[in-house]
Amino acid sequence: MNFIDLEHKDFYNKKIGQAKVRDRYEQVLIYLLASTAETRQHFDEIYNLQKNEINIESIKAPWQTSTSINICRFAFNLYGDIMSDEPEEGVSYLYTVSEIIKKINVECAIEALQIRFFT
Repeated sequence: MNFIDLEHKDFYNKKIGQAKVRDRYEQVLIYLLASTAETRQHFDEIYNLQKNEINIESIKAPWQTSTSINICRFAFNLYGDIMSDEPEEGVSYLYTVSEIIKKINVECAIEALQIRFFT
């Protein structure tokens, strides 16, 4: 598995060690959320490891940056096929792979796709 830096790798290993399920959906979510300082710092606000639940409302948190928002959107999409910040409104173009991939680390995105679809 390729990591952006040591912090990414260490945080991923720590959280995957705490995971109950450890399937490819949870692996890809943790991998992506481990990739930025903001998502690492607010991991528990974004995802509940004990309940295996994401918090879609975390997208609107004041600490979010444009990069962390796109990381969360990509992670949510790969974890549970979530396609919008407001699910009742339907599919959002902000959740398309082509829209997200140009705003995040491409190598990280490719690794996440490999985890999700090829492991």
